[in-house]
Amino acid sequence: MQLVDIIIYTIFVVLYYLFLKTALEVFTYKELKSYSILAISIVGVGVSLGIDLFLGVLVLFTVLKLLRLNLKEALLVTFAAEFGFLLGVVVVMFILTTAGTIFGIKGLEFNMTWEELFHYIASS
Repeated sequence: MQLVDIIIYTIFVVLYYLFLKTALEVFTYKELKSYSILAISIVGVGVSLGIDLFLGVLVLFTVLKLLRLNLKEALLVTFAAEFGFLLGVVVVMFILTTAGTIFGIKGLEFNMTWEELFHYIASS
């Protein structure tokens, strides 16, 4: 892994941590220890980005059920945290890609031509 990748994954873990902590406080009025939320965030980012987003939702829901949240609270916290994280990833990557393209940061530059981009959009 390059330094840029480590920085990006650290930003994503912090983002996931903040959304999960906020969702837990808003929907359950329960506070978990910070290190347990951090551990859940590290696993959540690894599964959501490394394997599959749907599997990340299932893992977070399972962990929240193991923490003795009822079904409604666990679903609300899971979907709020994952949806917020997904939106945050889009925003962060847009900002980083723009900055990488402007300042020539290797690994953050936008490497597609307009034709490749349109072809990619048309095939989706």
